[in-house]
Amino acid sequence: MVAVANGTNTGAKKRVPVLDGIRGICALGVVFTHVAFATFIRSSTVGPKHHDIWSILAAGQLSLGPFFLMSGMLLYRPFVRRTFAGTRRPALGKFFLRRASRIIPAFWLVVTVDLLVLNLTALHGPWDVLRPYLLLHIYNFHYYAGMDVLWTVPVEMQFYLALPVLAWITHVLARRVDDPVRKSRRMLIPLGVMVLIDLGWNAWVHWHYQMWPSQYFYPFGVAGLFAIGMALAIWSVRAEVAPERAPGFWRVATRRPNLFWLGAIVAYAVNSAQPFGVPGTADWQTWPAALVRDAMMMAFSFLIMVPLVVPNASSRFMQITLGNLPMRYLGRISYGIYLWHFTMMYFVFRSGSAFGKIVPVQMLLGKYGFWELLIPVLLGTVAIASISFYVLERPVINLVERWVKWNKEQTASSSAAVRAAQPATPSLVPAPAEAPAVESIEPKPASL
Repeated sequence: MVAVANGTNTGAKKRVPVLDGIRGICALGVVFTHVAFATFIRSSTVGPKHHDIWSILAAGQLSLGPFFLMSGMLLYRPFVRRTFAGTRRPALGKFFLRRASRIIPAFWLVVTVDLLVLNLTALHGPWDVLRPYLLLHIYNFHYYAGMDVLWTVPVEMQFYLALPVLAWITHVLARRVDDPVRKSRRMLIPLGVMVLIDLGWNAWVHWHYQMWPSQYFYPFGVAGLFAIGMALAIWSVRAEVAPERAPGFWRVATRRPNLFWLGAIVAYAVNSAQPFGVPGTADWQTWPAALVRDAMMMAFSFLIMVPLVVPNASSRFMQITLGNLPMRYLGRISYGIYLWHFTMMYFVFRSGSAFGKIVPVQMLLGKYGFWELLIPVLLGTVAIASISFYVLERPVINLVERWVKWNKEQTASSSAAVRAAQPATPSLVPAPAEAPAVESIEPKPASL
């Protein structure tokens, strides 16, 4: 699954090609992996296992992590700048409105199609219909064909709700500290706790349960990925306000960016080998295996993203790999790719209430070969994700951005009118100094 809200910027905000590119590659990785799980990656309850290198690499996919990390990094940065540079706190009403406009309309469209076309005969009451619209389908598990992997949508939304609270905690811990290094260390304390919660939750779920409980999909299981993204936001703002005191790995990334991607490959290889588990299978993992996988997911996501967010760190290889037009385009529509690819798999399999029966994808193993399933799923998903982006997602986002701009102008006009109407009075208190300017939120990738 791709995480859901991919942080698309519209209006005056400038897009970063390499970030779009990494979204595109990760979106493709998610589709490839789920097609593999629907064709030849099996659990011991379904049939004979494959142990070739292809199944091992496909089963070891870690494409999901960078999406969560980017959410934590990009959305937390304005809050960090408040703590470091004294800028105003982001307006929460506008923050939530923007997040909802990015994530909800396209998700509701997919839910509507899936309920009417694939799940109509399996609905037993109003709650079965309302549950996914309210983003509660991960807490009281009910199987919906086509929505098999949409658990990350409520996870993302709950992170959006929690982010202002987390930002307030880190601000309170660090606001009275002037030294940027000490300030950043204090802000990292709650994020370290989040990483420990992530590891502990995954270990407990795999120790306590035997087969894919709803608790597996709770947001605690990816809290560490959000936390690492938030940590990158802290380090990036620290590097802006005190360049000479940037973290050591920040400087290493500028000189040796490909070294981080090499480390990401190592993390991917370790995860593919599935220590304490069976490589190339879909078996429910033991808790030690789950702990290793969780740690490798965080390591992989961190190592992939560092060279892409450190100014002037991205290499020519990364620019060519991520900055090309196809990858950038797939990155723009990556949310739709995530939302629709499983629905498209059910359409190809002709499984769902509109086709007479609802059969989970994993029970259809062997009906199609990998490439035989991948090609129609990928082409169909890209087509419908493109329509969703240009007909629904982007118009809604642009409408919200225009309203935010209009509201800001109205507020500024009202404030100016109030000040003009007030009589001028001398003040004995000197005006406060303005907060130092901080560079744009967007990373600065190196030019080709």
